[in-house]
Amino acid sequence: MMQDYQKELIAIKDLLKRNPNGMSVTDISKALKKNKNTIGRYLDILLISGQVDMRAYGMAKVYTITQRVPLSAMLSYSKELIMVLDNESRIIDTNDHFLHLLQLSREDTLGKNISHLQSPEVDVHELLDTITTNWGEQESTVTFHVKDKGERIFHQKYVPTVFEDGRNGITLILEDVTEHILAEREIRESEERFRMMADNIRDGLIIMEKGKTIYANNRIAEITGYSHDEMWAMDPLTIIAPESHEKAAEQIQDFEAHPDKPGDLQIWIIRKDKERRFVYARISGVRHHDTYYNFIILTDMTELKTQGSRVRESEQRFRTMADNIQDGLIIVENDKIVFSNRRIKEITGYSADEMAEMGLHGTLLAQHEKAAADSGIVPVTDMNRIEEIFRSVKPDSPTPGEFKIWLPRKDGMHRYIHGKITAAKNGNIISSYITISDITDFAEREKILRERIDALQDLVH
Repeated sequence: MMQDYQKELIAIKDLLKRNPNGMSVTDISKALKKNKNTIGRYLDILLISGQVDMRAYGMAKVYTITQRVPLSAMLSYSKELIMVLDNESRIIDTNDHFLHLLQLSREDTLGKNISHLQSPEVDVHELLDTITTNWGEQESTVTFHVKDKGERIFHQKYVPTVFEDGRNGITLILEDVTEHILAEREIRESEERFRMMADNIRDGLIIMEKGKTIYANNRIAEITGYSHDEMWAMDPLTIIAPESHEKAAEQIQDFEAHPDKPGDLQIWIIRKDKERRFVYARISGVRHHDTYYNFIILTDMTELKTQGSRVRESEQRFRTMADNIQDGLIIVENDKIVFSNRRIKEITGYSADEMAEMGLHGTLLAQHEKAAADSGIVPVTDMNRIEEIFRSVKPDSPTPGEFKIWLPRKDGMHRYIHGKITAAKNGNIISSYITISDITDFAEREKILRERIDALQDLVH
């Protein structure tokens, strides 16, 4: 009976091979002179075992022989690792690639339950843990740890299989994706390192692709007050303060005309909370394949800007004060005149730039001994003595150095001055402060008084 059953199946398959366009149940029953119900049962067996295919055309069913590649050929030529299991998880067949990985022979595997599979070189417990009795098609990833070679990662796929005798089984297919997975893992680790670095630098970083923000680090949120989601949804240029718009627009136009040329600008921005911040922005561009990326680095310079403004304001107050005192003031650092006020110009006739260029030896220490002697007002002062006084004054000394000298003005006239010297040290810089009073008129009055006293003494004697 079994023999007749197999003969009928073979007869139907032979008939379908001769009719590649397919045949209906009625056509097959007429050709083989068999009952339609019997032919229908035989076709169901062939259909379940995967030996024939069926296509429906309305109410009609057309059967064709299945175009199959022999399992042995698939096992031999496939580059994947393939193992065929029956419905009791016994290994029916496996290809050489699988055996080579496991370092096992065919005799070590065929007929054995896969749960008892052991390899001397490969840890297969993860594979065994994923083996399922649910014969539905499934996909996952499995890792083998190969002795002395590290890990091998495979994309694992279970394909339901029907054998020619109608029994169910499963085909296990493993595709080696180690290089792909490791490359992805390296990219993720590289991205993680980049994010860790970018989120911990003191500067803000924005990366734009085709005019859209695709990355902003944590510092950007601190500087602008906007969250990452808000930054991604907005044009970063909208945070620029109105007075900086024109300057920023010019820089952006220049950058768009020369995208490979880095640009920078210093601008005011307005935070989400309306606070104004002064930032230094550097813009650069990088082309990667067909995509152009813009990198914007922001450094918050508000405190430095504010501090600089305070310093300038302090300097301006000092200059205003120094220019309105009655005495002349000269500040010397490292033997160079770094400041002289308006009163010094009135006393000497030299401007601040001229005083700085000529130095002390061209002005204060360039006294004319003959002019001093001819004046008859005071004795001639030793120039070496003046310089000695200047050098002897130590920083923060409670007693200033004092001198009186004749000073030749730029216009040739001479003025008699009284100077005081103090000094202070800031780091490695020693600053000397010289205040000067013009006492020429006082000296002349003293000279006249002395002459009158001398005349009276002559009358008395």
